Amino acid sequence: MDKMNLLQQGYEIVRRFIETEPFRTLSVGKGDYILKQHQVVNEIYWASPAHFAILHTAKNGKRLSLGDYSLEDNLFGEFEYFSGELSPFDMIATTKLELIAIPKQKFTQLLLNEGLVAFWLNHRISSIYQHTMNIALERSLYPLKFNIIKDMVTRHTLPEQSINHGYMYQEAERFGCTERAYSRIIRELIVEGLITKSDDKSTLIPVDINHLQRYIEKYQR
Repeated sequence: MDKMNLLQQGYEIVRRFIETEPFRTLSVGKGDYILKQHQVVNEIYWASPAHFAILHTAKNGKRLSLGDYSLEDNLFGEFEYFSGELSPFDMIATTKLELIAIPKQKFTQLLLNEGLVAFWLNHRISSIYQHTMNIALERSLYPLKFNIIKDMVTRHTLPEQSINHGYMYQEAERFGCTERAYSRIIRELIVEGLITKSDDKSTLIPVDINHLQRYIEKYQR
């Protein structure tokens, strides 16, 4: 059987389910919470399109951003649905969103009735878990400079450019470090001639992507 075809079928069943059921809808403004850290999640939410940021705040006050996302659609709360745990993250809308609220009982029935949906959701959760673990491991095991360089290379080699935050502290949160530590690395990279700033100073631009990639490879040896 063609795995990708099965996944597509499962996804299409989910879309039809959401479009045909009379679910409650919620409007969420830019900067508002979709889910709050430590929140009890009683419903699963669907947004199409979905523009949001993911943040975690530790007990010591440090914050880690897992990035800004612009997706065709997205589920929120499915991890908490299965685990029964409180939300570990703040999920914040970066534009105005319309959320469709799916009751847990309805969601359970969908999974029991439609094996392809369960297959699709299992794949989705596994992919998100692996992506998140890769970020966490690299943040933990490699120096800050490596992570900033790798992030910059990724941003400028992907077909769709990532979002640059308007404030330095927001960029620092993406690496779980202070604004001072982040600024120090950026200054080093500019002095070394590896990056420069755009004319309006709002964007960091690699001077030589190949040079930066060699820098990453040096750390990985």
